[in-house]
Amino acid sequence: MKKTLLNRFVLLLTALLCCSGAFAAGKGGVKSSSKSLSKWSQRRYELHTGIGVTNFMGDVCSPRSASKQAWILPFKTTGYVSNGLLKYQLTERQYVSGGLSVGYMAARETIQKQAKYYYRDGITFKTGFAEVAARYEFMFIKEKTRRNVYRSLNETKLKNFTMPSYIFIGVGGMFNAGNFYWNDFTSKPVKGRERYHEFYYNFAPVIMGGLGCKIRIDRNTYVGFEFGNRLALSDGIDHCDGNKERTEEHPWIFGKWVDQYQFLTASLVYKMREKRNHMPNFKTIGR
Repeated sequence: MKKTLLNRFVLLLTALLCCSGAFAAGKGGVKSSSKSLSKWSQRRYELHTGIGVTNFMGDVCSPRSASKQAWILPFKTTGYVSNGLLKYQLTERQYVSGGLSVGYMAARETIQKQAKYYYRDGITFKTGFAEVAARYEFMFIKEKTRRNVYRSLNETKLKNFTMPSYIFIGVGGMFNAGNFYWNDFTSKPVKGRERYHEFYYNFAPVIMGGLGCKIRIDRNTYVGFEFGNRLALSDGIDHCDGNKERTEEHPWIFGKWVDQYQFLTASLVYKMREKRNHMPNFKTIGR
């Protein structure tokens, strides 16, 4: 993503948050006793543990063409991630969550045939990272209540199939540390260039947004899938910070692109049991 699109991305996330909150508020009303009992008996906490892949889009391996806003180069800009997430259900459609993700991220410019599309061949970064995040989620497809009556009616169990789906937005912080490699750009021919590397680390505040869904296995267990994009407010994840000056020692600095990365994960979801020391509060519909 180019830096001129940063403000548009932030405005889009803000608009999604306002629209989802207004929709949830419009759903308010008088609750019946059955709804109160259902709310009291449901399990509000969910534990998510998962694994997945990452894709990095920054200066390293970035396209020369300004019209290309997204790209993925398998085995060149991809890595892996594992995460844990704890969610709390606020309302029927709204959740808040906090989580930790750790993994490996890299980008490699090693194929000379791609030189006309990407910057300099030979630039590579390899880094481990840890990300903490706080998120708000809105279910645009809410979970259906599981019913057992279909068995008695001799109907298909597919009527119990449910795939709750949601959008999320959030903020967080990503710390990464790793190695940056580059060739001696002044020497020719290409073969036999001297290779350099240095250790670096970086912290980046991030804003995020994405989509997710989960599929029920049994009453308290689900399989979840999620895709999300993270936009960094620091340009140093790949050690190519456009705010720094280019020097002979560091000739690679070309901060044209805002750093961003994506997660695609699969997770196991478990609804946690809660202790309750009181009976539900029943409310009846007024005359």
